[in-house]
Amino acid sequence: MPKHIKTIKCPQCGSTRATQLREDHYRCDSCSTEFYLDSDDITIHHKIETEPFHKSAASARLKRLPLAILAVTVFFSLIIMGLITLGRSREGSSGMGIGESGMSYSIEELATFTTTAGRPIVVIFGSARPTSSSNVDDAKGFVSFFDGETQKLVKKIELLDVKGRIQNMDMRRFGDGAFYIVFNEAHLYRLDPSTLDMTEVHGEDYKRPELSQGFAKVVFYYSQFGDALEVKTNLGESFVYYPIADKIYTEREAYFAPLETLPAPKVATHFTFSLESSDYPNKQLQLIRYRRLEQDGYPCEYPRFQWRSWDGEDFLISSTSEKRARLQGYEDLTPGAYYFSPGVLDTSEDQILITFKPTAADDAKQMLRCLDAQTGKVLWSYSDDENNLHGGSVASRFAGGYVVVNNRSSYVISNEGKLVSSTDYRKLIEGRS
Repeated sequence: MPKHIKTIKCPQCGSTRATQLREDHYRCDSCSTEFYLDSDDITIHHKIETEPFHKSAASARLKRLPLAILAVTVFFSLIIMGLITLGRSREGSSGMGIGESGMSYSIEELATFTTTAGRPIVVIFGSARPTSSSNVDDAKGFVSFFDGETQKLVKKIELLDVKGRIQNMDMRRFGDGAFYIVFNEAHLYRLDPSTLDMTEVHGEDYKRPELSQGFAKVVFYYSQFGDALEVKTNLGESFVYYPIADKIYTEREAYFAPLETLPAPKVATHFTFSLESSDYPNKQLQLIRYRRLEQDGYPCEYPRFQWRSWDGEDFLISSTSEKRARLQGYEDLTPGAYYFSPGVLDTSEDQILITFKPTAADDAKQMLRCLDAQTGKVLWSYSDDENNLHGGSVASRFAGGYVVVNNRSSYVISNEGKLVSSTDYRKLIEGRS
């Protein structure tokens, strides 16, 4: 069936600015969402890189300054201050704070999650090298864990096999409760949320003959399709692998995997926002509560709700998409509410935390809102006067409230929606006040 899409729009933010990666595959220039076109039912599938830990996607990486400028900066800093200060928004030198003396730090990403014991953790991913060296290849990766409520360092792990600058990283929680982290599309780690131990996972560890030669490249598969890895082996073969279910597919086979029958499915409830519609641009975005059949770690497809018109019929989700998502039912949780640039930050049985702008104005500030998960009633709202919140933020819940993290700082919000504290973790690592 020919495609009839007049304008390529990002399904996450609605931007028409996109870079074509290969045939029918695009990356949004505004929010870094990757998506592709499916000609069978004119569906846009998307790979969200900035939520809930990425970011994904989520925070723009600033380019490194030229080495010559860094050398000049170091020279004058040594003369005037006796310290080394790199002073970039995504990088900094170690001061006498959390970082070790004589080491220069590059902070790549911040994330947050709740441990098995219920403590909020702020995670810092980065690399460090001796200040005596200007060679970025001398850097080694590290992960630091802080208690999100007390800001105390809980644990620091050096990743000796992650060498040089961390060009990119991604983190997801799989159905087995563990977090999986990919560095530079080459190193896969498993993080135990109860012990904060990290173990590198190699292709041969999965005991699959297809993966026995190890990973030449490993990334997460499209988040829309569940807990899967997209790998290229050292023999040049490409697969989509679901480690919990121990199922492996070619990319074409993986597209049809959500139609397979699950051995022991259960009905689970989730929340998501509808997407902007080119067919109905004046339709307000809706917070959708939906139920679907699923099984932890097995192939799936999360539903995409978007008002469409096809062959004279208007629908929020097509019958084909309902089938692929194993959808059991859905409803608008907050009918009549207005949301702009929204996102779901955290969900539980009793309440959910969302972020959005209250109006379409360019200067509208992102805000937080906590809702009753059963009724949609507003429990509290929080707006930051300095507008430090944004769509790329992530959150974790603990007994005292929430910890919300952006690309450099964290904010502790009480159960009443009050700001308890904020911490600039980049300054904390650098040792600056």
